[in-house]
Amino acid sequence: MMVFGRTIRMQKVIEYITGSIYQNLSDKHYLWVSIIFLVSLSCSSTVNMIPSSSPIPQVNSLLLLPGQRSIPDNIRSVQFFNSSQANSPLVTAQLKSKERLILRFDELSEINGMFRIHFSHRNSDWTKSNLPVTWFMGSTNERIVQGGIRNQSNSIPFHTYDIQFLLQNLDFLVSGFYFIHISDYTTGIELFSLPFALTEQLGTLELDGKTLYNNGNLGTAVDRIFAEFSFPEFVDMPVFDLNFDVIQDGFLRKTTRAIGKDFSEEKVAKFYLEESQSYPANSRFYKLNLYSFGLSNQEISEYKESASLPQITLKEDFLSFSDSPFILQSMLGNPSKSITARYALVNFRFNPMGAGPNYDDDIFVVGDFNQWSETKQHKMKWNPELRLFEATILLKQGSYRYTYATLSGTKLNIVELGSSSTKENQWYTGLLFYRDPNLQYDRILYIGKVQLLP
Repeated sequence: MMVFGRTIRMQKVIEYITGSIYQNLSDKHYLWVSIIFLVSLSCSSTVNMIPSSSPIPQVNSLLLLPGQRSIPDNIRSVQFFNSSQANSPLVTAQLKSKERLILRFDELSEINGMFRIHFSHRNSDWTKSNLPVTWFMGSTNERIVQGGIRNQSNSIPFHTYDIQFLLQNLDFLVSGFYFIHISDYTTGIELFSLPFALTEQLGTLELDGKTLYNNGNLGTAVDRIFAEFSFPEFVDMPVFDLNFDVIQDGFLRKTTRAIGKDFSEEKVAKFYLEESQSYPANSRFYKLNLYSFGLSNQEISEYKESASLPQITLKEDFLSFSDSPFILQSMLGNPSKSITARYALVNFRFNPMGAGPNYDDDIFVVGDFNQWSETKQHKMKWNPELRLFEATILLKQGSYRYTYATLSGTKLNIVELGSSSTKENQWYTGLLFYRDPNLQYDRILYIGKVQLLP
């Protein structure tokens, strides 16, 4: 269907929403899904929205970066990855390589959509760099996307978009951090943006780490990261032009720039996190496997089939638990890409077991499905009868990581799930930046990863 015909058929969409899709839902779920779809319609690529120059709203998140626009409610199941590194928490690719970047997402709509895509170059702190487009991109900085595939399940109506970018065709000219921006074709309104990094892989970077037990807050274990970089000949003043950043488990907002530096060896730069910069070594998350719906799935305690949206209740999560260790994984999860994949209303239950948060706390489910952000839809309610917190979320079949967070003022604090002194499996990404003295932008000379096991 053509994009200009979508507004004319909006009434048909509204009739569908208020009709068969709700016939099997409770009043509570009816209201909840109604809100989702009303937001979806108002934010869809078919409807006029706020001017494109509008400021980016501030979202309380463990992941979102300065200048990054969060994913709206009518866009779901986003995936963005390098085809050769599908589970990397930071999307990376090598400059001038033959690698391929893939973007997938669903739009909750009966009607096919149309989108504009462009890129922006960022500084090492993710603020927009001063490089003109022609200095960081050799091709036209705009792509038009249309032709989404209508899902073939009996779920809510949505179209899936699968966009693939060959780096050779995009012709990026410089390394560094980037955003990919997805906008409405008709209005030019930016819908959401996602980060990635292009590296040159010049020189040699060796990463290592050390765990210090009982050194953190309340006796927690902490990790320090060390790096040794043999730099290329063109680096004349490494003391001023080289910096090293560390990211733990893909949480870009918690990036740390190493204070410790040693340039005593010729053509070698050593960086390390001071003890005061150490990362907590006990981070872990719940894993949710929802590739199958039904009671045969061991993670589901209750299941109610519906012609449109199945209703699922998960088994209770407890404050202290045993789970598989953290593995390298996309920060957007792994929603199913099957043309018959369904969505469901999934009820999360969190039992604090008389410790930690209580019924007066603001508690949120945060995870791969909401960019690890505080959102009204994911705020939990205390169930006094069951004595646990509950939240119902619209989720597609797939696998996800998540946890629970409390709100202290405007700060999200992850609820500690295990014992305070346990050392967990952690992944660290190291980025070696070179401040180009001529063009004054942050090149990424090398990206490496290291895993610190218990």
